[in-house]
Amino acid sequence: DFLLIPTQFGLSHRGRSVRKVRVNYAPHEFGLGSFIIGCMLLSHPERLVQWEQLHIDVVGDEFDPDAGGRFGLAPYFGFNVDEVRFGTFPVSDAREYYGTASGFLPQ
Repeated sequence: DFLLIPTQFGLSHRGRSVRKVRVNYAPHEFGLGSFIIGCMLLSHPERLVQWEQLHIDVVGDEFDPDAGGRFGLAPYFGFNVDEVRFGTFPVSDAREYYGTASGFLPQ
């Protein structure tokens, strides 16, 4: 059996910070994690092949490099030179070429 969940790769939240997206979800919307977005990229390899494409914020995961419980960083998937990159940046940063991927529960 398969469970299909409608998702979007970031266009709906383009240019917004991860922090802002987390408080402005639609009632039936939720953030996706790194594993799910990674699987989506494997099934849609054309999604990240050049720098000018929309990079993907991972709002469903949090990261704190010091393990102090602040979780001020969020992961992202992006394209740089000739490879897909996975990194982090501050949740308060709003970047024009980034958008948060999300899923939607049936209403």
